[in-house]
Amino acid sequence: MNMLHLVLGSLRQHLGSSLLAAASIAVGVALLLAVTSLREQAHTQFTQVGLGVDAVLGPKGSPLQITLNALYHLEEMPGTVPWSSYQEIRKHPVVADGFVFVTGHSYAGFRVNAVEQRFLNEFEYLPGRRFSTATADGGSGRMFTDEHEAVAGADVARALGLQLGHSFSPVCGVKEEGGHHHDEHVKFVGILAPTGTPHDRAIYMPLEDFYTLGGHGEAVADMAKHTEHRVISGAYLKLARIRGNAFHPGVQQLQYEINQSTTTQFILPAEVMPRLFAIIGWVDRVLLAVGGLVAALAAAFLGFALLATLRERRRDLALLRALGARRQTIFTLVLSQALVISLAGAVAGWVGGHALTWVGCHYVHAETGMRFSPWFYSSADFWLLPTTILLGLLAGLIPAIQAYRLGLLTTLKPQS
Repeated sequence: MNMLHLVLGSLRQHLGSSLLAAASIAVGVALLLAVTSLREQAHTQFTQVGLGVDAVLGPKGSPLQITLNALYHLEEMPGTVPWSSYQEIRKHPVVADGFVFVTGHSYAGFRVNAVEQRFLNEFEYLPGRRFSTATADGGSGRMFTDEHEAVAGADVARALGLQLGHSFSPVCGVKEEGGHHHDEHVKFVGILAPTGTPHDRAIYMPLEDFYTLGGHGEAVADMAKHTEHRVISGAYLKLARIRGNAFHPGVQQLQYEINQSTTTQFILPAEVMPRLFAIIGWVDRVLLAVGGLVAALAAAFLGFALLATLRERRRDLALLRALGARRQTIFTLVLSQALVISLAGAVAGWVGGHALTWVGCHYVHAETGMRFSPWFYSSADFWLLPTTILLGLLAGLIPAIQAYRLGLLTTLKPQS
């Protein structure tokens, strides 16, 4: 009988405790893997090249709130920016390009943003990637060219079952309940190809058309024709670059000058988003600590389970010694059980961790529009398996040493 048969036979005899130990290890591994994967993907996705935006020109208010509204269609914009301020900043030599936007409307829970037509044709949401309605890319229809027309992001179209020609009435405010439904019916003339960004969760309509929507009043309607009276929610800015793709040295000075204004501020998303992770970083640490604690308790449970098994099988192990098995063989037998249990728990935890990540990906996508992958290989994929196996071997070390020291005469002595 070889070592494998001995190990499997022992595990079968104590199947309940072995499965419980493996399940405990799996839970700890799954938690650690899922938290690490989602955390690393969030850091990558929420700080990636600003989603094609180098800077955001916004009103006075929380930079984080403005960034979340402008880039991720979350929160609300705390104010407006005068069109004249944007035009002045747009002429600055450090600013290579700009795309204005107006937020504050919604439809069926999705944001409706007013933008210039060139935003859909020229804006690069990722380096070298522009919006498309081409069927080959997964879109349909065309970009808007006239008033009362709109295009929908891929997720909006999928969630609402939109078809070309469907119409809707924008709602003032970002919540479906309350707000004023405008009388106009805006028609969907295009559905954007999936981008894998929050832009998939937005609806875009013409900027000038926004000002003329019923219910805005004459003062707002006048903004469509007279730009000197116009206000916007903000603008996406592309900044000039120098050698090495670094920002132009004048960016910091421009930021300082704009932020002295009483109406506008200059925000660099690459500076703001890391602050968000610094604020909520304690959540990561708590979840990682919980996962680590579960894994440590699982290892302790494994050690106790092996000790209990050893007490039950003392005579069996002594008989093996009497039949010629060496002390090293008994030591290896007990340690192999710990190895098999920890390996099974690690593999099950790896599968369970990616399953938890899959659930988390759907939740993140529904809330932010960001597409995370359940099969993203985080740093945990590379260190969790060997660490778990090592932890299992350490847990089995004490029972294995006790088995190694097992005395034949004492153990096999007849019991009254």
